Formats: sequence, structure tokens, C-alpha cells
Amino acid sequence: MQTMFFAATAGELARLAGAWSCGLDARAAGVRLAYADAADLDPAQLLELDTLTTGHDPVTVREALLTPAREIGVGAALAPGALAQGTEEQVVLTVRTALYRQLSRRADDARLRELAERWEARSWGVDWDAARYFGLLRGLAMLSELATRECRGVYVRFDV
Repeated sequence: MQTMFFAATAGELARLAGAWSCGLDARAAGVRLAYADAADLDPAQLLELDTLTTGHDPVTVREALLTPAREIGVGAALAPGALAQGTEEQVVLTVRTALYRQLSRRADDARLRELAERWEARSWGVDWDAARYFGLLRGLAMLSELATRECRGVYVRFDV
């Protein structure tokens, strides 16, 4: 599985973490997963998106994004707001509420295109262009709207 953003409640996140640590999928966890595929996006790009969108200090964003850490083992639960490292293969990060709420407010294409262009300009040495960022932002904006409406968190899973 590649990098993906997803919306989940704390209970769903715990079930997903348990299933993923056993090599199972969301269906096996009993979760109908709403997600946006992010292909090969990396944590540094997520940090750039957050600081670009929210205007918050990169050090503060980095600390919030990467701490605290917990390993996901068989049947282990994941605390909301926590970074969790999988069984050597997966990392689940919490997308900050400030970021996904901003994205849900910027759901129109013109604003998302502008944000995609600014994101591309700040991302050096990455094989992403504005069109690709725009596609991800559209999916992430829709996911953010769903999460806000259904009182869920937004998370991102990276395979490492």
C-alpha cells in the first residue's frame, strides 16, 4: 500500500492499526475507509503543506506532526493525536486539525489550484508538479469536509 490520507474515529484508528500490524486491510478491521491516495508523498511534503496552508511555524508544526510516537503491535491501540510506527513498515501520522479545517474551507478549485502552485514552488527535488498536487488537494479537501462533518480525525499512512 502506498501513502494515503484517511478519516477515522479513535476506535476505527485502533482497529485499523491492529489490522495493519497483522498485514490485513481496512475491511478486516471492520472499517469502511474514506481515503485519498497520496502515492509517494513524503512527510517533508506534508510539513510543507501544513506550514503553507496554516502559516504556522515549521518547528511547531513538525513537533505536533511527529510526536508522540507509539509502536503498532498485534492488537495495539493507537492514541488519537499520536504518531504510530508500524511493525517496521508503516507510520501513521495525525494530520493537524488546523490543516484539514483550512483545506475543507478551501474546497473550490481556484483556491486549491493556487495552493497547489505555491506548494510546488516550495517543494524542491520532488517529482511532483502543480497538477499532481492539485489532484491530491481536491481529494484531501473532500476528505477533510467529511471528517469535519462526521467528527473524525484525518490521518496519513506512510509505508516506510
